[in-house]
Amino acid sequence: MRDKILEATAAMLVEHGTQASMARIASRAGVATGSLYNHFENKDVLIRAVYDDLARVVEENLVAGDAPDAGAPERLTRYIDNQITFFWENPDRAILFEYLSNVPLLPGEEVLSSFERTTRFIGDLLRELQADGWLIEGDVSVMGGFIGGAIRNTLKWQRMLGADLTDEKRTQMRDMCLKSLKRNQ
Repeated sequence: MRDKILEATAAMLVEHGTQASMARIASRAGVATGSLYNHFENKDVLIRAVYDDLARVVEENLVAGDAPDAGAPERLTRYIDNQITFFWENPDRAILFEYLSNVPLLPGEEVLSSFERTTRFIGDLLRELQADGWLIEGDVSVMGGFIGGAIRNTLKWQRMLGADLTDEKRTQMRDMCLKSLKRNQ
């Protein structure tokens, strides 16, 4: 039931922003309003749970298949590929991520706390690449944000254009991300 409620809340946020009442969320989830309150005491708690659930799904998908024994460039490539797939396969999830990023419904430190594991993963990986001399110098948080923002924005425009995401476009996006961060040698 909790998953149904979180799914309904995410859909309502995508469609209506925060204007959806708890009663409308309950109706969308197919549960009684009282049942909703048994799981989430108020809308703020429910929205926090949506952030946490999205962060969990992001982590599961972006860090999926990480092979710590592989070289850092290969791991970064896999992370980029995972991000392209993750945000392309579910347009509503991509919209939810953008909405929650652009209209923060929680204080910044709480949002950062939700996404801490994924942020730490990419930050550590980028620092490793810097230490190896593979990556340009600079703030790795900017680089991680650049990768995610470039991918999400490009995919958004591909959808708006009604374009397919071909293997050639996936490769182009990955190569652009990698080339923008790789130190010229």
